[in-house]
Amino acid sequence: MNEEYIKDVELLKNLSIMHVEDDTSVRESLMRFLKRRFDTIFTAKDGQEGFETYKAKRPDIVITDIQMPVMDGIEMAKKILELNPDAVIVITTAFNEKPYIDKASEIGIFEYLKKPVVKEDLTLTLRKCAERIQK
Repeated sequence: MNEEYIKDVELLKNLSIMHVEDDTSVRESLMRFLKRRFDTIFTAKDGQEGFETYKAKRPDIVITDIQMPVMDGIEMAKKILELNPDAVIVITTAFNEKPYIDKASEIGIFEYLKKPVVKEDLTLTLRKCAERIQK
C-alpha cells in the first residue's frame, strides 16, 4: 500500500459519511471506494431519504448528486445546513452550468465535483473535508 493511501485511511476512518445518489450503478461504484476509507457509511437514493438519514445519523461528510427525484441535492443541502451550518457537503453533478455552481456556492457547499467523479479528485476533496472537520 502506498503512503498516501495509508494516510488517507487514518485521516478518514473515524469519520462517517453519507452518499446520496439516485443512480444505482454510480452509488455502488462510489461505495466500493468509500468502504476502503470509512468505517461508517450511510446511503440514500434521493434528497428526502438523504435528509431523513442526516437527521437520524448526523454523518460528518455528505456527498450528494444535484439532480434526483423527490428532493434534489441543492434543496437537501439547504435543509441540512439549516440544521447544522457547519455541515460539510460535497456536490457531484454532470452539470457544468454556472447557475448550478452558483446555487451550490450560495448555500455554503464545501466542494463541487464534476461527474464522472475522478477518484484522485475525490480523495483530495475528502482529505480537505477531514482537515476542516478536525480543526
